[in-house]
Amino acid sequence: MDGNSQKEFLKELYMKQSKGMFRYANSIMRDNYLAEDAVQEAFAVAWEKIESLVGMVSPVGWLFGTLKNIMKKNMAEMHKFQKLLLSLDEYNCVEQAITDNIDPTILYEGIISNEEYIILEKLYIHGYTYKELANEMNVPVSTVGMKAKRAKEKFRKNTESRKNKIFPTLM
Repeated sequence: MDGNSQKEFLKELYMKQSKGMFRYANSIMRDNYLAEDAVQEAFAVAWEKIESLVGMVSPVGWLFGTLKNIMKKNMAEMHKFQKLLLSLDEYNCVEQAITDNIDPTILYEGIISNEEYIILEKLYIHGYTYKELANEMNVPVSTVGMKAKRAKEKFRKNTESRKNKIFPTLM
């Protein structure tokens, strides 16, 4: 197939499939701009792979599979960006607390207990191992593990509720 025939093939595929692809992408991504961007990117990939696409038994299936992979990649990138924003927000809160000479544990009050805060601080800030912390606390390693797990779950629940308030259209 020559270059003009390939262009016509892709143009016809675009005319027949782009609206359905957009509806599919929009139903998952729930954002017109992001859905349109994913569809356009799928067709850009299709143009790069046009020679093999022309000979496929199901080019439409390939196109939707490509769209699905692009959407997964884009949504993963958005998720990373959201986590970065939340991390920066939390960092700014801690920096503000330090600047104002406020004990950072006040920031976590109501989310985790003081004991849970100390466990997480020693594990993740001071680099203790679970065994070292268990020896210091005179408890089994499994106890330290469960307390750390519960504290992280409390943080995760709190972060999810904050995320939904900050990014309601993206969830």
